[in-house]
Amino acid sequence: MEVQTVLENGETKNDAIRPDFNKSISIDFAGAKITSDAGFLLMREVDQRFDIIQSGSKLLKDARSASHTKHSFEQMIRQRVYQIAAGYEDCNDADLLRIDPALRLALDKGHQSGAGQSVMSRLENETLGTAAGQSALDAMITKTTDALLKRKNKKKLILDVDSTEDPAHGHQEHMAYNGHFGKNCFHPLFCFTSDGDGLAAKLRPGNAHSAAGTLEMIKPLVDRYRKKFNLFWLRGDSAFADPGIYEFCESKRVTYFIRLHSNAVLARLIKPYQNRPVGRPPRSGVQVKYVDMKYQAKSWDKPRRVIAKIEWHLGELFPRCYFIVTNSRLPAFSVVKVYNGRGDVENRIKEGKNTLRWDKTSCHRFAANEARLKMGFLAYNLLHLIRRFYVRNEKARRSIDWIIMRLVKVGARISYHARYWHVHIASAFALRHHYRAVLGWKT
Repeated sequence: MEVQTVLENGETKNDAIRPDFNKSISIDFAGAKITSDAGFLLMREVDQRFDIIQSGSKLLKDARSASHTKHSFEQMIRQRVYQIAAGYEDCNDADLLRIDPALRLALDKGHQSGAGQSVMSRLENETLGTAAGQSALDAMITKTTDALLKRKNKKKLILDVDSTEDPAHGHQEHMAYNGHFGKNCFHPLFCFTSDGDGLAAKLRPGNAHSAAGTLEMIKPLVDRYRKKFNLFWLRGDSAFADPGIYEFCESKRVTYFIRLHSNAVLARLIKPYQNRPVGRPPRSGVQVKYVDMKYQAKSWDKPRRVIAKIEWHLGELFPRCYFIVTNSRLPAFSVVKVYNGRGDVENRIKEGKNTLRWDKTSCHRFAANEARLKMGFLAYNLLHLIRRFYVRNEKARRSIDWIIMRLVKVGARISYHARYWHVHIASAFALRHHYRAVLGWKT
């Protein structure tokens, strides 16, 4: 049985545990000067360099009594976001992590402990779960996107919009049954660039249509970044086939590539092209034909260009067909190729859900859950900044999970001497060049 004693400074002293296979080994959890997450310091360096959390925190009005306040909003938001980025998505984790020496240094706490679970929960519900809190988080996300897009080639920017399910936990506000996913859930909406840069995230009720709120999400992005790029493209699946989106894009010189559901009119238009091509199929067993045509649905104000891709698969009697509506002037096969690239946004959403647990929205209040989602999204962008700018000499594009496991989950001994803090990482640490890339960066 493990016995814990709470010390005056908030740390815990544990009685030793001795494994049965070798009683000469003693294991305890009293290494108060040791951290398992030296990467907290990398996050703070990147956060500070691009003025992400500090600038957004200034938008929040702190009505608390200064004499009774131990943690500033800036410190608390940093702690919550850094914890999520390190894989500690649960508020309860703060009770132990608050004494982590690397986290304390990242929060400018020094010898003092960070905030516990109760403080983190109040932050989500009473501060960030408000209109002002949501605006502050959006401002922080915008800071990360500004940094990411500033170094991007000015020729082209591609926006990918998509939604996903976020399972509900009990009777939560705006939890509803979603027929497409077949479960009670929330239905968040995301916008990424084609390079995986997170641009925006919004939590929605479970029964919200996939395209609901899309225009409100992309309008500020188009207004902010349209002039910086020669080409500005938008991609979405058939859930985003909305005439309002087409009209907005056409008015703002945004090129869209959006899939259309098949219907009787489209099926009739491509029927003359559905005869199987003459000749033997290629090695892939798939023969392809592209049809470029004009089509106007009843809800559209004018005819628009629609590309049909018809595929004949070996051994299948009927061809497979799908349609893309676009205002692009690219050749038909190029339109299809551009649209197919949107599949990467699904991988980025899976990365956020599986690695950073964006779906850990277990608060009762809807606004608090949206704050959790946005803090998770901010944590993703913080790690993505490290991946994009500082992970060097890697042949493959590294995942967020790789960044966490290899660069954040790094053990270190931390000491304080002559008014200086010393962080000692193992001499055999093979990825030290990535740390040098972040911490040794010069303006």
